[in-house]
Amino acid sequence: MTAAHDGVRRTARDAGLVAALTALQAELAPDTIPLGPAGHALLPESVAAAAHGVRRGARTAPRERAAENTPRTVRLHGDTLVALRHPLPPGPEDPDDLWALGLARLRLGLSEALLDGCLEHLSARTFGGSPLLVRQLVQDSLAEALTDHLELGELLGPDARLTAGELAALHRAVTRTDRVLLRLLGGHGFRTDGPGQSAHVSELLADVYAAAPAAPEEAS
Repeated sequence: MTAAHDGVRRTARDAGLVAALTALQAELAPDTIPLGPAGHALLPESVAAAAHGVRRGARTAPRERAAENTPRTVRLHGDTLVALRHPLPPGPEDPDDLWALGLARLRLGLSEALLDGCLEHLSARTFGGSPLLVRQLVQDSLAEALTDHLELGELLGPDARLTAGELAALHRAVTRTDRVLLRLLGGHGFRTDGPGQSAHVSELLADVYAAAPAAPEEAS
C-alpha cells in the first residue's frame, strides 16, 4: 500500500501533516475514524465529519455521534483538526496494524521536512559574520538528526513488523529529534505560523495513537 509505506512519508515531507493524514485515512480506514488505545482520535475536520464508522484495535462499529465527547479543535496553518473520544470498547489487538505503522512513517516525513526547513533557515542566517551552518554545534545537531532519520527509516521499511512498545519508542525518538531541530530555529520555530506548530500536532498524534502500553499490575 503506497500511503502505508513511502507514499505517506513523502506526502508528509512535501505537503504537510493534514494532506498526509487525509491520504492515510482514505487508504487504510475509509469512512472510518481510527481510535487510539484510549479511544481518542485526531483527524482533519473534513475527514472526521464524513466518517460513519469507528475502529479500535480490530473492532469496528457504526459511529454513534451522540456518544462522543465534545470535540476539541486544533488549528494548523489554516487547517482544522478535530480531537474527540468515542466510547467504543477496546477490540482485539490488530496483528497487522498498518495504521500505526503509517502514522510512524508520517511523523518521520514531517521530521524530515523540519530538517529541510532548518537547513533553509540557517543557511540565510549569520553570527559574527559567519553562516550559522558552519558552527560546530549546529553541524553536530544537524548530523545527529540526519542519522536519526536514516535509522528510523530503516526500522520503518516495507517489511516492518513492530510491537506497540517498539512503535512507542520510535515515536519518542522522532519527538526528541524534532525538539533538537526546533532549538536550532530559535524563536522562529515556535511562532504559531512556524514549523513548531506542525511539530506540536505531530506529538499530539503520537499521544493519541501511540501511547506506551500500560505496565502490568504487580501481584499482591
